[in-house]
Amino acid sequence: MNKFYFSLMTIFLTGCASTSWTAKNSVDEFTDKKSCKVVYGSDFGKGFSKGLGGIHYYPFIEKIDGEIIFGVHNDYNIPVGDVQLRIDNNKAITISYTETPVFYSASTAQKVDLSYMKNIDGIDQKAMQSTIDSTMKNVQKISIPFTATSGGKANLIIEQMKKGSELKMRIIGFGTNSTQSTSGKYIIDSQFKLALEQCEI
Repeated sequence: MNKFYFSLMTIFLTGCASTSWTAKNSVDEFTDKKSCKVVYGSDFGKGFSKGLGGIHYYPFIEKIDGEIIFGVHNDYNIPVGDVQLRIDNNKAITISYTETPVFYSASTAQKVDLSYMKNIDGIDQKAMQSTIDSTMKNVQKISIPFTATSGGKANLIIEQMKKGSELKMRIIGFGTNSTQSTSGKYIIDSQFKLALEQCEI
């Protein structure tokens, strides 16, 4: 009985460890924006890992509204912080949470009525509004449940992954140098390239 239980657990753990890449299409029910996301791991594998305890992090690539991002999320949908990653022997890349694109934001909430200050000497309303807007965006980025980058850095990561075989990644705190988790390794295989093709990336 013990041998059977051990063998069964080995199968489950091996199955979860060997999860690969898949493509998922979705449409936002409020904005009708279409997106295609290349994600690492199956829902079953992630659920099993979550059941074992701890926080597990997963890389993803998403094409949304014509923009392509590379990001990292976790199985509890909580903020990630800064991320360091390295593909094979390429130079390590750091992604700050401040780079994360804000797709859905209450822009009207960022505008503060400063008209009562218009007659106060030394007050630059435009500069103050700009500071408020920047602060609000940073608050939003801190609360977003993933860290991501777009543009040239995202393209660089994706191009390296297309030619690579392994992605190493570790999570760092918000603007600190102390790592918050051990390094994780993710295999880059033919399923990754197939998922990219399915998302037309």
